[in-house]
Amino acid sequence: MVFNDTTNRKGIIQEIEKNTDLGIGYISGNTDRMKDFTADINVVGSEVFALIYLLCGNWQYDDSNYTDLPQAVTDLVSGTDKYLIPETALTIQRLEYKDSSGNWNVLTPITKEQITGAVDEFLKDNGNPQYYRVLNGTVELFPAPNFSTSSGLKIYFDRANVDFSVSDTTKKPGFDSFLHDIIPVKTAIRWYDRKQSTHPNLTRLLAREAKLEALLTKHYSKRFRDKKPVIGRKKVSFK
Repeated sequence: MVFNDTTNRKGIIQEIEKNTDLGIGYISGNTDRMKDFTADINVVGSEVFALIYLLCGNWQYDDSNYTDLPQAVTDLVSGTDKYLIPETALTIQRLEYKDSSGNWNVLTPITKEQITGAVDEFLKDNGNPQYYRVLNGTVELFPAPNFSTSSGLKIYFDRANVDFSVSDTTKKPGFDSFLHDIIPVKTAIRWYDRKQSTHPNLTRLLAREAKLEALLTKHYSKRFRDKKPVIGRKKVSFK
């Protein structure tokens, strides 16, 4: 389902207009309303993404609107042990570094609780990194490298969904198309909760929402069976 289809009236915006009985063109024909409803659609999109993400539990799910892979690289710098995490990353799935011979190696995640003795004394002599931990938007390597490598540190991560903008037309939600109706249904429910919380349409929409959520849960629970532990959270950025 595309975002805004004023010709064939099959877009998310048009479905919201139908679900709320606001009339075709009520939203799409008004700039301020488009801004308000686009903001609500993006909130709903994030909620749906969160549900799918929790069902999947690993890096296998990614919004199809992205044109690149959920990974990034940065230079590995001799003597430097802290590197910023990509701004779009939600969780870290894997970290690798390229050694002085040009070979890629996997780093092992570690927490401060797993470090015996003082953290500042743990593998403090520069060498080949072995472990990493996540701290305040950075990854810290143990030990820091004793060499520099261009694009020598690679991170694999999970990232959030892609928001819609007011000017979008053919852009679609980044999950499976047969479930797209959940976006206009949930957005209409938000509108009714805010404007007409006792309207009879709300009961119908809540029932439709429950069916769609059950279908989504069943679909993504079967699609992604292998679960992986979540390690770390995002704050700032690689390059």
